[in-house]
Amino acid sequence: MAVEPEKKQQQHWIYVLGGADLNAKASRWAERKTRQGKSYAAIEGAPPPNHAARLGEVKSDDVLYVFADAVRDGHLGEWRLSVAGLAGLLRSEGLDHGHRDLKIFASHSGDAHGSPCFAEQLYEALRADYPRIVVFGYLGQADAEGFDGHKTAGLAEHDSLNDMGREEWIKKKARAKDNRVQFPPAASVAS
Repeated sequence: MAVEPEKKQQQHWIYVLGGADLNAKASRWAERKTRQGKSYAAIEGAPPPNHAARLGEVKSDDVLYVFADAVRDGHLGEWRLSVAGLAGLLRSEGLDHGHRDLKIFASHSGDAHGSPCFAEQLYEALRADYPRIVVFGYLGQADAEGFDGHKTAGLAEHDSLNDMGREEWIKKKARAKDNRVQFPPAASVAS
């Protein structure tokens, strides 16, 4: 009887674009998910122009989370990166041009207010150099914490996990994967 080769576990990377608080949250997130049997690691970013090819070990089939606090006025996180600024940062940090799965884990990265959301704009900015890329954004408030080991998204500005129990979280359908958008849309992604 032939032995099937062991399937390599998919690596998840959390590329942190923020200060000490965000890095601590990313470390807790990676530790929690690793305890659950997944492979997660955090990469501490640095604001431009400090480039050091930090994304060089991220493989094309890995999942890369760009972790920042929020999109505000078209800019990402405390470093206020524009779409072009983030696209340039990903390129200069050595993201593999065959990369496929990029998740902008930041509040409002998937919210569209009369124009394409940040995630869609990033997809458009990257797709010429990254032809296989799929970019995800998250609706509403996003948080690396949640219930049952899951992340949270889709909360309104006045909602807080500190004031919410598991049942209310479930009722609000606040699990992150249920509040994300992807570009190109799922129907257009070739398998």
